[in-house]
Amino acid sequence: MSQGIVRTCFVLMFMIILVVGGCAKDQDPDKGSLQDEKGPSHELKGLLPQEAGFRWVYSGFAEYGHTMELKSVISGDDAVRYETRGNVYDPSGGEAPGDFSLEVEYEVTGESLIMRKDSEKMMDNFAELELIRLPLREGTQWEQEVKDKKGKTCHLLCTIQEIEEQNGSKVYTVLYEDKNSDFYEKRLIEENWGVVSFETVWESPEGPVTMGYELYREASGCSGEIILNSFIPPLEKQLRYFGLAEYGHEGELVLISAGREKAVYQFNGEFRDGSGIPGQFKVQYHFDYREGTVREAVIANSRDKKNEVNSKMHDPIIFKLPLEVGNTWQQEVIFEGEKKVMTATIASIAYEGRTFYSQMKKANPVVTVRYTVADVPGYFQDMYVEERRFQKGLGMVGFSKLMEGDLGLKYTDDEYRVEQAIMDHMFGYSLAGE
Repeated sequence: MSQGIVRTCFVLMFMIILVVGGCAKDQDPDKGSLQDEKGPSHELKGLLPQEAGFRWVYSGFAEYGHTMELKSVISGDDAVRYETRGNVYDPSGGEAPGDFSLEVEYEVTGESLIMRKDSEKMMDNFAELELIRLPLREGTQWEQEVKDKKGKTCHLLCTIQEIEEQNGSKVYTVLYEDKNSDFYEKRLIEENWGVVSFETVWESPEGPVTMGYELYREASGCSGEIILNSFIPPLEKQLRYFGLAEYGHEGELVLISAGREKAVYQFNGEFRDGSGIPGQFKVQYHFDYREGTVREAVIANSRDKKNEVNSKMHDPIIFKLPLEVGNTWQQEVIFEGEKKVMTATIASIAYEGRTFYSQMKKANPVVTVRYTVADVPGYFQDMYVEERRFQKGLGMVGFSKLMEGDLGLKYTDDEYRVEQAIMDHMFGYSLAGE
């Protein structure tokens, strides 16, 4: 073979390699990611909680509601299955016929998230449905044939309509439209939560009616998350506190950020007391659901320019699970410019009131947490004492602290006198109407 022929063959082979290599580089990156995906998609797994015990609570149209609990997460080479069980709310109190139980399975594959349900009463129309598909971007479309509760086949055109960022998580709006009728379903699917909203159309005798349900977020999540969230007062509602010496302040609690592991709420307050001195303040509450804690941080106080509002402790953990009397935790805090150790204890969980009548008027018991800081001269027995009272649905309903100064006691052998002197030397306030 001559050298010219060899050179020609070499050039042809080199050109073929370039062309093939160029084609590979020009592939759609989304399609390539799907082809290269091995096993269940990590993106799609991120749309669901990963811990057994997670609880969903939904409420919606015409007293509809259902609850589900994640019982198990079963991982395989090709898919991950999430098995849940629950019940549809029965407004008749057990008199209505039929089975109100439900079982829902989610399956994550390399390209899609599929829902399968076994429930007579659940509002969702299809026993099996591909909820969402890769790539997770606006405009992604796919088609699927499904059967509704009556056995009718629907040819659905499915579209990821919108992707929004809410509280640090992505929320996907997915529309499922029947190509042969006006029927549709719409779901909002949020990272780490799954389906947070559902909407469909019902052909009533009077005509089509839009109905659906939404996630009741405050009652959903893992057990610790549910307990901590249950103590959050109504958001963006004016809360008023009044106390000794014409003290008072008011403000609203707002949500700053929320995720599956952490959340931040902020109280925007204004002093309204007898001093007449104006002032605004901002206090943040950092929820850590994994640790089961709530930490308080004063970030602004225009009245005295200190990161304090009544409490002398900076950034204390004011609440910690488990919710049991005697639960104690310690933390290093800044107290009057020095590092000190705070000891906190859940002192009581009780219905407060002088008689059974006043006690029973309260829907939930009050949790009293006592905080102490030792080795602080100027306080009785060199001990700073603070108490806070919390109630579900209302948050902190009471605050009190021991003030500086001598109690005027000559002897401390009389327990009753000491207790009375301490009470007379406390400053505090309570939620109005509590």
